[in-house]
Amino acid sequence: MKITVESLGLPTLSAVIGRRAELEFKGVTVADLIDQLVRRFGLKAREMLLDSEGQLDLTIQVMVNDEGFLAREDLPKRELKDGDRIRFMLLVGGG
Repeated sequence: MKITVESLGLPTLSAVIGRRAELEFKGVTVADLIDQLVRRFGLKAREMLLDSEGQLDLTIQVMVNDEGFLAREDLPKRELKDGDRIRFMLLVGGG
């Protein structure tokens, strides 16, 4: 299936995969997609997406289509379908 991956506010990830890329995806879930990105794009993608324990870094939020941010516990459960758009965004705080 083909999906679109976007990187917003993550210049290192954008440099590796592009700000917006259409990818052939062979997995099922968002967690599978993250694994595929790390395998395909290597160390730089791993450093940008994952923490030292191999989990999605807490500074990154994931959105599928326009459904809102996914909770961390939903990453391995949220199935993707052909044509989905997945956005990886830097979580920014401030005051």
